[in-house]
Order: sequence, then structure tokens, then C-alpha cells
Amino acid sequence: WAQNKTEAEVEAYKKDKYPEIAARVIAHLSDKYISARDEIENEVETMKDFFRSQKDMPGKTKADVLKEIWEELPKYTEKPLPPLDEEVLAQLSEVPANVPGQWNHSWGTADKLY
Repeated sequence: WAQNKTEAEVEAYKKDKYPEIAARVIAHLSDKYISARDEIENEVETMKDFFRSQKDMPGKTKADVLKEIWEELPKYTEKPLPPLDEEVLAQLSEVPANVPGQWNHSWGTADKLY
């Protein structure tokens, strides 16, 4: 661009146009940063809400939870679900629904982690 221009024209262009171009670039980058930050924060809040929604279920097993989920799923799918495998249910019936130390873990619920 500057090949056929005088030095004075180039300097005038720099003086007049560079601040405008820089302002547009900074505004664009700021908008992108803000939208990315807000999107990530929304995802974080959704994830924390999910982990905070976990309930303490004394006496229930993972098999009980799976059966409850299996009863609800047909409401949201168009096809009937196959029956649950009895061997899997037998194995899951030995595991408590809330494993000690995993319920309401700070990595899923805390506002700040240090």
C-alpha cells in the first residue's frame, strides 16, 4: 500500500487510521473474551448445580437408582427400553448409592478451590 505514497501520506495515514483500527481490534477482542468468559461461567454454574442436586440416599443401592432411572427413561424416548440385566443388577445391589467420600465432593460444588 505504501509503495506509491509519499512519506508524509504514510505518516498521515498512520496518525489518522491506526488509532481507529486499534480501537476496533481491541473492542473485537474484548467482546470475544467477555462472551467466552460468560459461556464458561454458565457451564460452571450448570455443572455445580448438577453436583449440588445429588441427594443423600441412605439404604439405597446403585441398583435401586438404576431401576428408578430405567422407569423414567421411556417418558423421554420413543422406543421401549430393553430389560435390565439381572447380573448387573445383582452386582449393583451390593454397592451403596452414595459412596462415602464421593457425595457432595468439593470439586463439583465449591465456589472456590485453593
